[in-house]
Amino acid sequence: VRSCAWIDQPCGLFIEVDKIRIDDHLWFWHGVEPTRTTPSSCRFKGCPDTETMKFLSRHIEGIHFSASYRCPYCKKLSSRTDSLTRHQKGCKPLLASRA
Repeated sequence: VRSCAWIDQPCGLFIEVDKIRIDDHLWFWHGVEPTRTTPSSCRFKGCPDTETMKFLSRHIEGIHFSASYRCPYCKKLSSRTDSLTRHQKGCKPLLASRA
């Protein structure tokens, strides 16, 4: 759980470090629809990324909330859940456990 630092409307609320929860929070509290069809720019305090992005919640999760996910099979750290999922498709200890 992290504190929201959105500068247009600092809400002071906490968000679970999860892309879906971040999406829900941005939409409900800040009126930002963080989907692929309507790219938005990040307005977190101190964020140097001013360009619009398709995956705003993924950006917030990985950059501002510094989330990390550990592979339970080889202990490799990933900064995003999609990176961990992609890693596990070729993780040798995981593949060996399935054989």
